[in-house]
Amino acid sequence: MGAKDHEGEIVGKINALQGYHAQFHKVFGGDATAENIMQAICAYERTIISGDTPYDRWQAGNQSAVGEDAKRGLEVFKTAKCTNCHDGVLVTDQQYHNVGIGMDQPEPDLGRSKITNNPQDTGAFKTPTLRDIAKSAPYFHDGSVATLEEAVDLMLGGGKPNEYLDKKNLEKRTITEDQRRDLLAFLKSLTVDCKLTEPPLPQK
Repeated sequence: MGAKDHEGEIVGKINALQGYHAQFHKVFGGDATAENIMQAICAYERTIISGDTPYDRWQAGNQSAVGEDAKRGLEVFKTAKCTNCHDGVLVTDQQYHNVGIGMDQPEPDLGRSKITNNPQDTGAFKTPTLRDIAKSAPYFHDGSVATLEEAVDLMLGGGKPNEYLDKKNLEKRTITEDQRRDLLAFLKSLTVDCKLTEPPLPQK
């Protein structure tokens, strides 16, 4: 995923492994390419579905699926207007927002504006789902925040000031320590109960 020369480095490695070479010919009718490697990864990622969290079981009627702290945390989540951007089944609006991450760097990542060429999209990144958020550290597009607690505090603080900050949806929210603990309990209730097991992979 982070290869500098995916055409040469990754494609070459995949095609050099007989097991993968045979599988790509069987599925795609030819050698592995940057494009069909991406299609294969996407096909796998679509099998990972977060639909059995304590929160989901609670919403389906099981009142004991989450603690009272998580229930209160959902109300904090709503009143702090986290739902401006984190809403719906996926707990994301699937839109792009500037929350200031990385904008204080000498050469900040310009985000969506690199694609749209719209200055208003400067530093804007797609809202991530909050499902499994307790397991997905480090946080934000650059991995600059180590813990969920720090990420929550940064967002409650209104993000990081910069010219393009999304002030329409993001502003400083003041909550108590008890409310913060409840909010974190709610976010942790979005963790799916599953374990991914790595299958045998071609070694040659």
